[in-house]
Amino acid sequence: MRGRVAVELPASTYRGVIVAAASALLVIDVLWPVAVCAQNALWPSGDPRFQAVLAKPFDLDTSLRYAVGSEQAGDLEASIGALERLLFYNPNLNRVRFELGLLYFRLGSYEMARGYFQPVLASAEAEADIKQRSQEFVDAIDRALQVDRWSGFAQTGISYQTNASAGPSQQALLSSNLTVDSRLLGRADGNWFGAFGVTYVHDFSNQSGDVFEASILGYDAQQFTLHEFDFGWLDVRAGPRFGILQDVLNGASIKPYVVATGATLADAPYLGAVGGGMTMHVNLANVALDPFVEFERGNYRSSELFPFAAGLDGTLSTYALRAAGPLFPDVRWSGRIAFNHSDDAFNWFSFDRYALDFCLYWTVPMPWGGRSWIVTPGFAVAEWIYGAPDPTISPFIAERAFEWQASVALDIPIGKQAGLGVQVLYRAINSNIPIYTINDLAITLGPTVRF
Repeated sequence: MRGRVAVELPASTYRGVIVAAASALLVIDVLWPVAVCAQNALWPSGDPRFQAVLAKPFDLDTSLRYAVGSEQAGDLEASIGALERLLFYNPNLNRVRFELGLLYFRLGSYEMARGYFQPVLASAEAEADIKQRSQEFVDAIDRALQVDRWSGFAQTGISYQTNASAGPSQQALLSSNLTVDSRLLGRADGNWFGAFGVTYVHDFSNQSGDVFEASILGYDAQQFTLHEFDFGWLDVRAGPRFGILQDVLNGASIKPYVVATGATLADAPYLGAVGGGMTMHVNLANVALDPFVEFERGNYRSSELFPFAAGLDGTLSTYALRAAGPLFPDVRWSGRIAFNHSDDAFNWFSFDRYALDFCLYWTVPMPWGGRSWIVTPGFAVAEWIYGAPDPTISPFIAERAFEWQASVALDIPIGKQAGLGVQVLYRAINSNIPIYTINDLAITLGPTVRF
């Protein structure tokens, strides 16, 4: 979200850092009939690929086409059957053995998956990238079989923004006919940042796959010059996840959770918020769906630099659907649709937000061998509709704004658990009130460690 401009420093400059990019809730009673229809549609008797396998059971290309088609349709068991036939007639197909391990891993049959990955690791003929990925899955299996599992990351680095203050241009300021503090103009600056995330999972080891999940995510940025925009943020979430409808929906679960958020601005307390939500996970064919709904009550603290912050007090409601799946063998996609409603103490800070974002994860093998690089292009759009005119800026016109951003990120592995991250992001907000129109180009660089 963009920073609002007031006669003094903008109170809501970093409101958007707190607002989760959210999405439209796909209710369970809609998912249920869709999932049942999807399962029924996978019956193979009318599938021409299946008929071709019956006609030519020893043909390699025919079986591979059927295996790939079954996996794309979400019928993992049929894909496993086709690949196991190939392996029976030719035990030296390491890539087929790897794909079988991957399918069993997706089904949650970890020991079966390990039984396919380990021969790939022991094979002298297996390609380096297949061996690397097999080892990664074996490590993941070791973690998944633990009752208590910890994972996380830490990152630090530097970032440069052409508009670190999220302010308007000189031309927009002149066209608004307002006399405001010159500090409100868009100004470039760099910062040092640090971020970390830790996730804990306790497995209750029952038939339903019930677990308890907790996570903490933190971020801090210290500006080189514009210290009024030094920003810190902490988010804590926890709740049980229950497996449901296991006979009908592959990997389905539901999770109620609580959330607590805190933030500092200019190294002073800025926001405290508590709330909760409900999320669901379900796999339809080869697409993972995660609808959720969340409510959070936020209390902002005014300060000398940000005198209007208390006007942001209110409840933020988020309705969301995340989705992800494979596109090509080395490319995965992820998307999210969003609706947010913010009901604030000052009605001109209240808003409805409609948003969509989409990105690709492209694994790029290096010609000189070693671990693959990951390229992540992304695009996002959002429309902001505010509840009332801001009497300090435009007493008769409520703001409507269209935001879009485009980015590309590169993750360069350095060793087994470390990497170097680079991101370039361009962000623009076009508002019907010129002083709220902003543009920003950000470049970020820093090492990351995962565990």
